[in-house]
Amino acid sequence: MVERRSSFPLNKTLLICLALIAFAAPSVCAADDWKYEETRRDAREFVTGGTIHVRMTVGDLHIKRGDSSQIRLEYTVKSRHESSVKKTTVEFDVHGKDAAIEFHSPSGGNTNLDVELEVPENSNLDVHEKVGDLTVENIEGDKDLSLGVGDIRIATGHSGYRFVHASAGIGDVNGDGYGETSGWLGKTLKYHGDGKYELRAHVGVGDINLEGK
Repeated sequence: MVERRSSFPLNKTLLICLALIAFAAPSVCAADDWKYEETRRDAREFVTGGTIHVRMTVGDLHIKRGDSSQIRLEYTVKSRHESSVKKTTVEFDVHGKDAAIEFHSPSGGNTNLDVELEVPENSNLDVHEKVGDLTVENIEGDKDLSLGVGDIRIATGHSGYRFVHASAGIGDVNGDGYGETSGWLGKTLKYHGDGKYELRAHVGVGDINLEGK
């Protein structure tokens, strides 16, 4: 009788890896061949305790605590085509306690973004990105973070959270003082604390690192 149990995980892993290569290859191939780039800046007044929604396709996003009530945005557009740089735009709108930042770039893997975002110390974050690395530092508030391919790093004290749920479809979840992870191909971490905020983070392929005492 043929043993079947070992073949399924191998086939499943192979299919996932092939899908990852097809999805991420355009971004990786373009990374060493940027010919044009342009840096832009914007800032808007905001409120403490509001929610900031960010939508982004490809690039690196770094969100950190600012020293004012403003949302300050600085981003660099990189591309192999000058026209793609010009066609890349951002919608930045603030309505009361909600701010929305959405990046639009030509498709085809020819454009990449490097984004620095400063927000008020107490801000809720709702971030969804397809490919890139996402870093969040020293921000108090609820966080709902999702990333298709890349790594998520969150540096903030875990004493501020009452609930944490972090998961990776393929990859690791590393928690500093958040408890043990579970899972095989992908990892999951759940944590219950005495704080008042919630953290939900998911990456399809990549790692999640939770830092802070």
